[in-house]
Amino acid sequence: SINGVLGLQPDPITGEIGITGDLDLRLKNALKRGESLALNWRRLADQTQDLRISANLPFVFNTPFGVDGELRIFRRDTTFLEVFARAGVDYRLSRGDKVTAFVQTKSSDRLGSNLVSRPGFADVDILSYGLAVERERFDYRFNPRRGHSLALQGSAGRKRTTTAVLTPGGAEPTARPADVRSVQLELLGTAVGHLPLKQRSTIRLVAQGGWMVNDDLYRNELYRMGGLRTLRGADEASILCSAYAIGTLEYRFVYEENANFFVFVDQAWWEDASRSGYVNDAPLGFGAGTTFETKAGLFSLTYALGRQFENPIQLRGGKVHFGFISLF
Repeated sequence: SINGVLGLQPDPITGEIGITGDLDLRLKNALKRGESLALNWRRLADQTQDLRISANLPFVFNTPFGVDGELRIFRRDTTFLEVFARAGVDYRLSRGDKVTAFVQTKSSDRLGSNLVSRPGFADVDILSYGLAVERERFDYRFNPRRGHSLALQGSAGRKRTTTAVLTPGGAEPTARPADVRSVQLELLGTAVGHLPLKQRSTIRLVAQGGWMVNDDLYRNELYRMGGLRTLRGADEASILCSAYAIGTLEYRFVYEENANFFVFVDQAWWEDASRSGYVNDAPLGFGAGTTFETKAGLFSLTYALGRQFENPIQLRGGKVHFGFISLF
């Protein structure tokens, strides 16, 4: 499948319209080995880009074991660069359920002028180990009316941070503080359920969240929440947080096998417990959308409004997302 998304994002200050993009390529069994290959590239606002590549090969040597790997590179304009790599071994259970043991590394480094002391940012390196479980039971994956899915992940690892600064025009730090070493825990989870109503309707319920547990957190290592996959009605990856929870209630009218109309409400809660100071909020997103099928593929259109920090809802701040999926 190929999923392409084009977004129109207004600047809240100037009112100018900017274009954002999201390209998602997923190949299943292309090499006739049951493998999965995925590539996702996103261009966000403010010269921010996100690249994700992953691969999975199941049933190695005709056993229930498989291997997978993932690489993510995220650059926030000229502020910081984050590189994430993960390798794992999974065990397939009945009906496709999967348990994965993995090791992952994550580094987030300040860029350019940000090597000069800036509150809330640091160079961060984490090596962690974890366990993940996945389960899916939908009647039809691309447009389900009933069923559920569950994905849970937990990890623990050693973390090293430094806030060393450089002298202007120099290459050596004026005073290099000792590296801070600590243990960091992380939990992530997503649960989806579809409850059928009559013959053509379904209620979609989604709960997702994440939690970083550490007393030495910095802004350039936090979760990036907001956008089409998390909180619709908020700018893509605009909310930095150390913990979040999002609940979604969505009504879908399924008028064809691959077509639906939906209205939704996303209620979220997040907190930023990093060194830059504690902040929390309970933002809201709501809107409507549709997916319809053509000979070329599946087109989707979503319009969402949102509210943060109890600010009034502004129609000119609405988010419009266009999507296209080609199945082959």
